[in-house]
Amino acid sequence: QDSLRAAIREEELGSPISDPAIRLLRRHLHTAAARVVGSDAQRYQLRSRIWSTSVAHGPPAVWMTINPSDLHDPIAQIFAGEDIDLDAFIATEGPDKARRASNIARDPWAASKFFHFIIDTVLSTLLQIRVAGRHRVQSGMGVLGEIAAYFGTVEAQGRGTLHFHVLIYLKHAPSSSEMQNLLF
Repeated sequence: QDSLRAAIREEELGSPISDPAIRLLRRHLHTAAARVVGSDAQRYQLRSRIWSTSVAHGPPAVWMTINPSDLHDPIAQIFAGEDIDLDAFIATEGPDKARRASNIARDPWAASKFFHFIIDTVLSTLLQIRVAGRHRVQSGMGVLGEIAAYFGTVEAQGRGTLHFHVLIYLKHAPSSSEMQNLLF
């Protein structure tokens, strides 16, 4: 306990922790906490990845949030089990507002499947980004140009629906110093 108290004092003073066992314990705790979704340690790890991507590809060109509405989309309702013919779709037919909300509330798997479908469709169709393996991504010429890299995270909103924040790094985009010269 004395070594922990000494480490607390050292940290409060802003000096490095002198006890190697406490430093090792802290490193292990930080590593374990980085696997806890939403923890400060995970946020530090994500920021580190963003910075390293920015070093490799320059600053991100686009920051975008994709927030699909699962309550009112017929595709989400199909995933939730409704029988909707999308080839002969009429917006006024099908489940009413209360039933659509109930369908999504009763089937969170359908809501998450819809979210994944929409995000995958936007990335692959509009941006031409395709996952080719666990650590490989292929890209082509999308609506924003050629993508050099992207970094995205998923968050839940207050009511539990998901949204996707993504930073997009474009190939052949001006560097930050070139951007500054272009702006001034």
